[in-house]
Amino acid sequence: MVLVGDAGVGKTTLARAIAEALESDGLAPRFALGTDTGRAVPLGAFHRTLEVENPHEPAVMLAAAHRALGHEHNVVLVVDDAHLLDPLSALLVQQLATRGAAPLIVTARSGEDVPDAVTALWKERLLLRVDLHAFGRAQTQELLGTVLGDEIDSSVVDHLQDLTGGSPLVLRGLIDTAREDGTFVRQGGRWRLHGRPRVDADLGELIQARLADLSPDEFEVLELVSTAEVLDWNVLRSLCDAAVIARTERSGAIQFVDDGLHTMVRPGHPIFGEVIRERCGAERIRQLNTILAQGVSDALRTDATHASSLGADVRSRIQLARFMMLSNTTPDLELITDAAAGAMTMSHLDLAEDLARFAFDHGGGLPSAIVLADAISWQGRGQEAEAILASFDPDGADASITVRWGCLRGANLFFGCGDADSAKAVLATVRERVESPALLSYVTAMEVTLAFFGGEVPTAIRLGRAVLATEMVPMATVWAAMATAAALSLSGQFADVGPIAQQGLQAARHCESGPQRYSIGLAEVLAFTATGDLDAAEHTCERYSAMTGGVLQAEAIVNALAGRVNLARGRIPAACDALQTSLWTMSESLPPGWVMLVAAWLTQAEAARGNAEEATAALARAEGANGPQVDVFVPELELARSWQRACVGETTTARDHALRAAQTARMRGMHAVEMSALHTAVRFGDRSQSTRLRQLAAQLDNPLAAAIATHSSGLAEHDGDRLDAAADQFEHLGAAAMAADARAHAASEHARAGARANELESITRAHWLARRNGLRSPAVAAIEDALPISDREQEIAVLVGEGLTNREIAERLELSVRTVDSHLYRIFAKLGIGDRDQLARLVRIRRAT
Repeated sequence: MVLVGDAGVGKTTLARAIAEALESDGLAPRFALGTDTGRAVPLGAFHRTLEVENPHEPAVMLAAAHRALGHEHNVVLVVDDAHLLDPLSALLVQQLATRGAAPLIVTARSGEDVPDAVTALWKERLLLRVDLHAFGRAQTQELLGTVLGDEIDSSVVDHLQDLTGGSPLVLRGLIDTAREDGTFVRQGGRWRLHGRPRVDADLGELIQARLADLSPDEFEVLELVSTAEVLDWNVLRSLCDAAVIARTERSGAIQFVDDGLHTMVRPGHPIFGEVIRERCGAERIRQLNTILAQGVSDALRTDATHASSLGADVRSRIQLARFMMLSNTTPDLELITDAAAGAMTMSHLDLAEDLARFAFDHGGGLPSAIVLADAISWQGRGQEAEAILASFDPDGADASITVRWGCLRGANLFFGCGDADSAKAVLATVRERVESPALLSYVTAMEVTLAFFGGEVPTAIRLGRAVLATEMVPMATVWAAMATAAALSLSGQFADVGPIAQQGLQAARHCESGPQRYSIGLAEVLAFTATGDLDAAEHTCERYSAMTGGVLQAEAIVNALAGRVNLARGRIPAACDALQTSLWTMSESLPPGWVMLVAAWLTQAEAARGNAEEATAALARAEGANGPQVDVFVPELELARSWQRACVGETTTARDHALRAAQTARMRGMHAVEMSALHTAVRFGDRSQSTRLRQLAAQLDNPLAAAIATHSSGLAEHDGDRLDAAADQFEHLGAAAMAADARAHAASEHARAGARANELESITRAHWLARRNGLRSPAVAAIEDALPISDREQEIAVLVGEGLTNREIAERLELSVRTVDSHLYRIFAKLGIGDRDQLARLVRIRRAT
């Protein structure tokens, strides 16, 4: 065979692996290597394999080579880098293939000039051509998982895939150095990167050898492009001669990319930049950044047409700021602060922090402190942000900066520090110092936000509607729209969510809104999932996903939204994966409120598939992140507790938690949440909620609410047909897990009525839905070869299986010990069991199977 591919895709490794496999079958490998120096020597590639004592005519030398190889039997010949073969070596390989004298494994680099005798190997079908390609993301992830032996954070896979360009050679080098340096860190059962992986010496030398033929002018072009990582073509052309740039491109050291607006230049391979930056050293890097900063500044200042293309692109301003930070020029702190605010708008929190910190440390004052604190607060470091903001006390002379400072400090005190009283006090101080109604709209918007997250949903709706009807600055509109839309969604006023969300998103285009815009997506997704319009919910996630631009924090929020939609659809494994992926990033880079909500959702998802250990762990994370800054999501935390209890068999306690969630939601005017909570109790077997759910269905007036009301009334009235009808409604909406539970309840009621055919049909459908979607809920588990005991008796049996004593069971279920004794007596009689040990063994066996 002939293995063809780019440098580093593994041609040589694969060829040698095949040769080793053939050696184990009794063949002796012989190796020939094409080289730049050897191609000038006849049969130079075979100098280790063939002895040529004296020069002869080519025909004589070929004959001698054939005789020498003919003396060896059971040989496999490996010819590496055949594109570098001298003409005589290439002809020898062709003749060997034609004669079939020995198995041949040949490698050649794609895109190179290859001797005709080598191309004839596959054109004349003498050997099989196999094209090897760079790794895709899945292959990179598989290799990382195999080497590290554990789960890999998705951001690590993405980063290494981008950095290596899918080259197995480069990937192997980076993995090895990252393991040696401790750059790989295992957290929460998953590997992450802390810092950039270093290029090892062997790989660095290999790449530098590949670039050794560049002239000094061409190498400077590569240095500039590598320092910038990606550079506007017009800027590069202003710094370097066009002919030199063209030669550098032809060498493969750089490449041109059209990003849709203008032409950009980047290193020919991502790893080139890493190697060149390491080779340059600190002082040379500063010199190059100085040149780049001047080049971009000149382009903006002197070329009006080009200035509009660069100036309109926040990425160019950010890049100029980065050049300034790392150069020998005097930095423009206002420009760098503005670039940091732009990075916040793009939700690139790490970059925003780096830029803003540089400006702040170099005397940027309160404007830079505001951007820095904003970036830090969003990464969950509220106390650090408060220390920065508290060091200033603007008197209102500059009303705009006073309002920005006060609103950000109030938000950080509330969300980042969990101090609602101090947050409200700061906002009151701003009202005293500022008179402008337009600027005070910021304060009102922040008050709407605090009311919503504090659980005062009717107040948030009233204040939000009023302020959004007035003239507001864009950032205030974003805040108010986010909170108002979410409050409307939870309250069940779904028709008003979309217009207000769009008002907020429109405003976000005109300000540094940062991650707040994704919180608007939360309101939209909650509304669509509450009405049963799950297709629209998925489309919303896709729309927000397109906005993330690869930023980790933004992707974490969108992953959380996708997980919530999958949970509503009943796609349980997909929901767990998305929520867990989101939570890994959120735990280190977003405020605790997001962690609490997503961990609560993850608890429900893990419990829904019967994973008690993971559900318990997720619940602990949710409870650890709980606080007054997310009081509005307390019902969601109660539902997490409910699902976790149901997962371990305590369905009575699970129903209690669900009803507690419903009561809290009703008191706060969150009728959509109340309906979801009551339905959770119904799914766990509560037959007493039919009347209230009918009232809510009439009030909310949407397909999902109608299906829930049907489910509840069917269960309450022991009506299997009605429960099947509810399941049909759920399936039509795409809510598979709810449908499975309704089918399971229908099966039980058909069994009660003696309708065996209907029972079997409902059981079959319930099992199919559950298996297809990874569901193991109490309702589905109850029809899986159920024990002939009541729910309470089942609950007590489970606790016996866990090794609890009768007294401990009584305390857990808030019963008397005598009541537990009575239940056990009836269980023994129904199952024909003589003692607790036998019951515990039975429960453990059933759980294991």
